[in-house]
Amino acid sequence: MIPVGQEVEAAQHRHADTIRRLFDGERLEHVPVICPLGQREYLNAEPACVEPWLKASVDAIEAGLEAAAHPVTFRPLMIEFWPLGVHFVDALFGARVYETGDNFWSDPLPGGLADLSPIDVAAHPLVTWAMEVIARLMGDLPPQVQLATPVFASPLNIAVNILGERCLTDLSAPGPGELRGMAAITDAIASLHLLARERFPGERLRFYASSGRYAPDGFGHICGCTTQLVGPETYARYVAPLDAQVLAVYPEGGTIHLCGHHTQHIPCWRAMEDLRGVQLNDAAADDFEAYFRGLRDDQIIYIGPTAAMPIDRILSISGGRRIILQALLDEPVPIRR
Repeated sequence: MIPVGQEVEAAQHRHADTIRRLFDGERLEHVPVICPLGQREYLNAEPACVEPWLKASVDAIEAGLEAAAHPVTFRPLMIEFWPLGVHFVDALFGARVYETGDNFWSDPLPGGLADLSPIDVAAHPLVTWAMEVIARLMGDLPPQVQLATPVFASPLNIAVNILGERCLTDLSAPGPGELRGMAAITDAIASLHLLARERFPGERLRFYASSGRYAPDGFGHICGCTTQLVGPETYARYVAPLDAQVLAVYPEGGTIHLCGHHTQHIPCWRAMEDLRGVQLNDAAADDFEAYFRGLRDDQIIYIGPTAAMPIDRILSISGGRRIILQALLDEPVPIRR
């Protein structure tokens, strides 16, 4: 299954090492470029769904083996395992998660943040099943193929998923109960990361979406989508410490995904020691200049070009420094000195 040759393996190591060197602060000659090999990520959390999902994923990897040896663009040999999509953690808290079209959704729970209780992640049947699937895949797939965890998201994302706008109302002036509720979500997410890291070797397991947001072992990743819904004071006081707690699970810290209007939080992210970079797409990518100017010089930016922020403009702003282009390019892009 998936016959990975020496040329492909060498290209994978070379591209991964380039990203490691970038995070280590080395000066590169060319801009790193990354683009996923297309595959099916979502599946229902039922044993019968694993085989068709795995076949589709393996077929996509096999079809992309030639592309995986690309000399310019990193096409990671990565299988994304996303049971229940971005609602995996919702289900742990008892939310009804269901398939709709090609994706998943969840119904809000009754009550608010103060009604949430801590959960024993390691004992939850859904987590046990997911870890067993990952263990099986690691045994069945060649060692050059890496696996991504389910989507563990972030405390605010999950709070909004399972409580809707009530979560935002609760955070406007949270009391002890509301803060305990956010802590319960944060502890669950951090425990999932810890459980995965303790059980599986880092060279095989990566955080979700690593096929397009690859980072070296020791780095984590969180979602920042919902941070556009709160002001800078609320985020800095009640949410940022929770994001930092999740990133602190990883010895190197990690990155945050952004896809909307989040620039009000740049000063907070600049000061967040464990935040090693941001990943921008869609509306957030349009604000690339604000992130490039406002973040620390050692914070890396993954950037997906848009109509308003094409590659030429990205390069004119940055000179190619501190960035990873999320694109498919055939010619190397020199970094401007």
